This record gives sequence, C-alpha cells and structure tokens, in this order.
Amino acid sequence: MQLQVEERVLIQGFLVDVDVPSEERLAIQVDVSAMSDAEHMRWVRELQDILTAVDASYRIAASGRKGAPRRRGVRVRYVKDESGRQVKTATFHPYPSLLINQLKNIRHNVYDALNRYCLILQEERIGRMKRKLYFLPSSLAPELMAEIGEVNKRLEELKADISEFEGTGDYEEIMRHVARAGVEQSNIRANLATIKVSPVPLSLSKSFFASFLEEERKRVLFEIDERRREGLAALEREIERRRQEMIEALRNDLQSRFATIVAAAEEAVKAAAGGRVKARAAAKQFKNLMNLIEGIGVDFDRNPLMALSNVLSAIGLGDSSAIKSAVNELAESLGVQPSGDPVRDMEVASRVARGKPLMLLTID
Repeated sequence: MQLQVEERVLIQGFLVDVDVPSEERLAIQVDVSAMSDAEHMRWVRELQDILTAVDASYRIAASGRKGAPRRRGVRVRYVKDESGRQVKTATFHPYPSLLINQLKNIRHNVYDALNRYCLILQEERIGRMKRKLYFLPSSLAPELMAEIGEVNKRLEELKADISEFEGTGDYEEIMRHVARAGVEQSNIRANLATIKVSPVPLSLSKSFFASFLEEERKRVLFEIDERRREGLAALEREIERRRQEMIEALRNDLQSRFATIVAAAEEAVKAAAGGRVKARAAAKQFKNLMNLIEGIGVDFDRNPLMALSNVLSAIGLGDSSAIKSAVNELAESLGVQPSGDPVRDMEVASRVARGKPLMLLTID
C-alpha cells in the first residue's frame, strides 16, 4: 500500500557534520616494552588496584554511595610505532569511571538528538565504526542547535570536574605509577574539544537544480565546444541520479521509523492484554516522526498515522475497547481486514508496515 501525494513539496535543509569527543579522548597509552612479561603483568595489576580504589573514593565523595566498584580494565597489546617497530602498550583511563560515564552519556545525548531531528541520507561502516550522513530539515534546525548548546554546557562542567581531578592526590598517585614504566607524566592532561554540529545548506528541490542547469544550457548555446555540452548532459544525469538517491534515503528512513513504531505498538498491545501498560516510549517516537514529516514537508495519507496515534493513546488510557477500535482502524488503513482480535491484528499490521512502502514524496 502506498500513501498518495496530492501536491509537490519542497525539501530544504542542511547536511550535518558532527564532531563529538568520545571517551577515547580520556585514555592514555603507556609503552611498557622495557618491562618483562612478569613486570608488566604486576604493573598492570597494581594499576588496576589504584584505579579501582580511586573509583570507590570518588563515588563516595560525589554521591555518598558506598559499595565495591567493578574492577577497572587495562588493555595491553602489541602495536607498531611510526618507525615500524613493534611495541607493547597499555591503554587505560586515568580518571574515575563516573567522569568517563558522563562523557559517554553526553555523546549518547548528541546522537539521540541527531536521530530525533534528522533523517539519515547515507550510512556506511568503517571498521568497527558506523558513519551516518544526516539531513536536518530547516524548520527543525533551531531546536537541534539549541539542544546541542545545552549539551555543550554539560560538557564544560565535565571538563571542569576533570581538570579539578587532575589536581588531586589520586591523580598524582596514578601518574607516579605511570612514571614507573619510564613515561614522562607532566604533560598528560585531558583535551576535550567542544561539540560541533556543522550544518551545510542543501536543497533537494528539482527546480533548484533545473535553474542552474538552464543557465548552463544558455551558455553552451553560444559555444561550439561539444565536449562541454556532453559534460553538461552528464552533469544533469548525475545530479538527478544523486538527488533521487537522497530522496529514496529519506523515504526509507521515514518508512523504517513508521514500521518500528508499529512494532512497538504491537508489543504494547500484547502487554495491555496482560494488564500492563508500556506505550510511553512508542508515543515519544511517534511525536518525533511527525515532527520530521512536517519538517521536510511530506504530503501523505494521514489515516495510518492518525490510526497509529489513536492506538498509542488508547493503550496509554488502558481502555481495552478503545484499543480494539483503534487497532481495527489501523489495520483497515493498512489494507488489513480486522479479525476482532487486537493482538492478532497488530501482528499482521506490523508485518504489512515492515514489508510495504507507506511513504511517498515528490520533490518540486
């Protein structure tokens, strides 16, 4: 089933490049090649003891919570230096786990905001890392940038806490232990850059590219250069091909989000049948989806989306008759004949949402 588009829409926004410091910025590497296996193993065990003790004391000072913390890890492996020589290095974080986890949470908050305000144009895996190309609709840009500003304030507070810890006796003890491996310890300090979200203006409007190409066509009419004319034709084909790829990526992302929320609603209907309510997360996802749809200006058949909204609202109220009615409405909007069993009908609706295109957008 495809949702029909009644009019052409204009998509304008930004390609977003993001730079977020990771917890690896808080890690240090120590060359332990000069140590024998027994020496470096003893050095690592003693370092783990120090770090674990620091975790315990820092947690008590910060929150008053007691209890044995998890034993801290130190990774030792062989790597090649710039000259190609194989060296044995120990990698660890010389900071309390509470500070490291704060940076992890900040990073998570940034990517959570990107996923709420942006659509994914492209995704590729580089080694263990997954890199995404984000498209930020113009209307949602102020909200994203404001949220990133708030996260940066938290990052500045964390940087102050890290700097304060670097002046403590605990940090000095860690650095003295590092010095035992023959490493200069005076310049080991954290360096966390500010979170940067760099928006680059982008229009996926066909008329935007058409006007540029039309100017070029007028120019080549007065030129005899056949090679330039062929180049312009090739440029036009490539622009349209890439534009269609990005439009398809936006469509697929919206479709995937819709299917994910339907699947979450399916689980929530099952839980409601057992007397439990758990639709809050799905309702939040639905709100984000509607913000994105309205942000990029997609024209769509509102019936499946409004029916899904009604299902989530009915679950939140715990009203079984309202849930049955809303599920019937959702099933019918997706071309499914309701059976009268909300759980079964949601299972079928979820399969339909995963398997068929529901978002169709056209760019002018």
